[in-house]
Amino acid sequence: MSLQLIENVIAIDGPAGSGKSTLARMIAHKLGFHYLDSGAFYRALTFAIWEKFLETKDDESKFPFYTEKLADATLLEKDEAEFGFSVAKIPVHCELSSQGENLMFLGTRDISHEIRDPEITKKIRYIAPKRAFREILNRHIREFAKTHKLVMDGRDIGTEVFPKSKFKFFLTASVEVRAKRRYDELVAKGFKADLNHIKEEIVARDESDTTRTVAPLKQASDAFLIDTSTLDTETVLNTILSKVSPSGQI
Repeated sequence: MSLQLIENVIAIDGPAGSGKSTLARMIAHKLGFHYLDSGAFYRALTFAIWEKFLETKDDESKFPFYTEKLADATLLEKDEAEFGFSVAKIPVHCELSSQGENLMFLGTRDISHEIRDPEITKKIRYIAPKRAFREILNRHIREFAKTHKLVMDGRDIGTEVFPKSKFKFFLTASVEVRAKRRYDELVAKGFKADLNHIKEEIVARDESDTTRTVAPLKQASDAFLIDTSTLDTETVLNTILSKVSPSGQI
């Protein structure tokens, strides 16, 4: 990407429960942009590396060690020599359906459903924290942005993935409000939920996200801060649209 400010990517960061995913989808729909699920890229790469690991016939308990060594080799560009494949050359890419849904492919193979397997969910933690893998996926995402107008949400979109985005927002809310939102969401889906337990989980997640070594959660210096604790979704949506442009269009 060039050093000029990027106008075709709207970056929304924030902690769990701040409302960023809901708002990102609404903004994309309102502006005619595409919502890009960055997490799907991590799932796809995890799936691809897991398949490579299975080819070794090694015990599954060794996967964490395998990913550590692979990440080190990838940083030194020795992965192809040592592992028989280059992570950077794994053909993971995203295509958009006619409804704008994110479809993930491994070469010509649609793996959109397979990457949602609970086993893949468990293994993402061995891939996502590794800088070598994050840099490769960020390149994929930036390449995708060259031909699409995107709204993305996450924890490092405005600081790491698109630091030159002209439109950056950081959403936050009190722990109590975020916990209550999660509680209401679970109850509405028919699940039993404990509000105090959810609050403890959110506090722990915040600590993990803000203190991790690679791409920690933090507000970009030029991001617009919105505390959603006492604001309804429509108010936050209109606030963001007004910052993008007075007319709500780019």
